[in-house]
Amino acid sequence: MQENQVRIEGKITQEVIDTLINLMKDVIGDKAVNIILKGLDVSEGAHGKDIVYAFAESTTNILSKKASFAILRQVGRELAQSMMANSERAQWENILTTALNDLGFAQKILKDTNKSYICNCVFYSILQKNSLNPIQHSVCWTGWGFIEGFMREIEDIKGIQWVGRDIENNRCQFDYIPNN
Repeated sequence: MQENQVRIEGKITQEVIDTLINLMKDVIGDKAVNIILKGLDVSEGAHGKDIVYAFAESTTNILSKKASFAILRQVGRELAQSMMANSERAQWENILTTALNDLGFAQKILKDTNKSYICNCVFYSILQKNSLNPIQHSVCWTGWGFIEGFMREIEDIKGIQWVGRDIENNRCQFDYIPNN
């Protein structure tokens, strides 16, 4: 089975959405998040990925593009830190690989030498529909921060940078920035 045909097992549930909202409250405060939630534009019956995308969109509309990128990247880092704090170090690589699938965001994170990939992201179709490329929307920066949060601890790196999207294999590549 090709990589882009692998099923994403998890769903972006209300629990996942609440976790992201609470992490965002830790980053920018309750009042700011409540304003963002009031600006949320989702159709009735919207599902997880549409709600998360709309939340990121509302963040951008209210706080600006650059601010939303930085904030949602930090939310991703905070999610990684939370998952690492609740598990043993020996489990971190497995959690990194499978967590986005469990949460319903992507098939997996593939770790390679000096780089990682987010494979089969559920938001890519929404980005395409809105004529956006990867990382041109703040929702993408949450995944960026998530990988970065883990890799700073696992590989002792300074950070990661987005390189591009491999359309054939349906994945985005992030290279590691060394600590020197």
